[in-house]
Amino acid sequence: MKYSSIIKILIILLLAELVSFLSWQFPSLGVLAWVIIVALAFAFSLVKLEIGLGVVLAELILGGKGYLFSLPFGRADLSIRLGIFLTVFLAWLITAIKTRKFWGNQYNFRWLWFGVGGIVIWAVIVGLLRHNGLKAVFFDANAFLFLALVPAFGRLKAKEQFYYLCNFVTAGLIVLAIKTGLSQALFNHLPSTSLTNYYKWIRDTGVGEITYIIGHLYRVFFQSQVYGLLGFFLGIGLAIAKPKYKWLWTVVAGLSIFVIIISLSRSFWLGGSVALAVGLFCILLWSTARLGFAKVILHSAIAFLVGYLMFMWVLNFPYLWGGGIMGGSLIKSRTEIQTESAASSRKELLPVMNKAIIKNPFLGSGLGTALTYKTKDPRINVAKNPQGTNYTTTAFELGYHALAVQFGLPLFFCFIWILISILKKGLILFRLENQNRAVIAGLLLTLVAIFTLNLTTPYLNHPLGLGIIILSMTAFALFDPRYAK
Repeated sequence: MKYSSIIKILIILLLAELVSFLSWQFPSLGVLAWVIIVALAFAFSLVKLEIGLGVVLAELILGGKGYLFSLPFGRADLSIRLGIFLTVFLAWLITAIKTRKFWGNQYNFRWLWFGVGGIVIWAVIVGLLRHNGLKAVFFDANAFLFLALVPAFGRLKAKEQFYYLCNFVTAGLIVLAIKTGLSQALFNHLPSTSLTNYYKWIRDTGVGEITYIIGHLYRVFFQSQVYGLLGFFLGIGLAIAKPKYKWLWTVVAGLSIFVIIISLSRSFWLGGSVALAVGLFCILLWSTARLGFAKVILHSAIAFLVGYLMFMWVLNFPYLWGGGIMGGSLIKSRTEIQTESAASSRKELLPVMNKAIIKNPFLGSGLGTALTYKTKDPRINVAKNPQGTNYTTTAFELGYHALAVQFGLPLFFCFIWILISILKKGLILFRLENQNRAVIAGLLLTLVAIFTLNLTTPYLNHPLGLGIIILSMTAFALFDPRYAK
């Protein structure tokens, strides 16, 4: 890790955001930017694969659905995420053919990856046999294709290469915090009519959504804000394991807390709270976990203070507080679960999903499954019919229920076993590793947070969640002395 490297990456990512906004207004510029980015990613990946992998991670942290840039292709648009994925995969494939080495550091995890791949292939076949539609099946399976980059991450051979990837994670999280804070400040303090282009850019690029709440309050939610959980837990771990950069990572952890608060995502809050509770339980249970406890408390407290002050400053800009906007009002708006649209929609969908699981408990309904339920969600029920409106969708908020519907119960429990196996491998390493134990602990708690929030918001069938899993398992392999050979 180097400050100079982080600063360079930070400047490039900020420039990319600016070019993305200009490209939204001038599509021809977007095509040129797409080609240049993909070409550079391929060239750098051939020379130094970890650069390409770093670009993959940075795009996940900033890209949401992956359309910061897009390339028109027939009736569809090729996302910059797909372009980067294909070029990095191709660069790895060329290297693998030359060296005749396929798995690399992921060799000892290969059966877990084969297990997930087999489950997905089964769900694809079932989905096609049940006539769910080729397009619907493809879009459901598309997210799991990201796992094809696992062998590319397996090319990394040294711990230093993992820390090199952390340069991209650091820069990406800082830019994510800047973009989140800027969006919140703009909509809280300027008329929304003057921000139409900015709002459409956020929506059209698939980054997220900005919704009105009450008074001058808006909610700024980006899908990739989930990386705030990684930024906090890994940040505290790196602050302990890498004392030379401890204040950098403490600030990054604070910015990540800020992002999680601003997101107003109850799922993120739930995942983070459970992970914190698990961390506290482990500290009380194991003497090994208590090593460096005072440092963990110190850096965590500073991170929470940074996050809170950033939150108050953005709401009351240019003042720290007293600008007429109360943060408590914003938080309270998300705690009134009974009247909130998304919670109401999940409640109405739950019994329908339970019936779908019971209908095909063993074989599953396959990928691309569509379910219809009656909802009063105003985001869907435009006419505001008090009796509710029938709504058909293939995208389900309840993550584990969705997997049970698509995979069937036997393969669903196999998938859960794979998740538990990942955690077990991390726990074994936590007991073996001394120097980087805090980093392993941070990644483990991040995984706990991601696995928990998937209860209400699906991330384990999306590149955003899969990226965190792959990064964690890469660290588990590189830091494990048993895998050195």
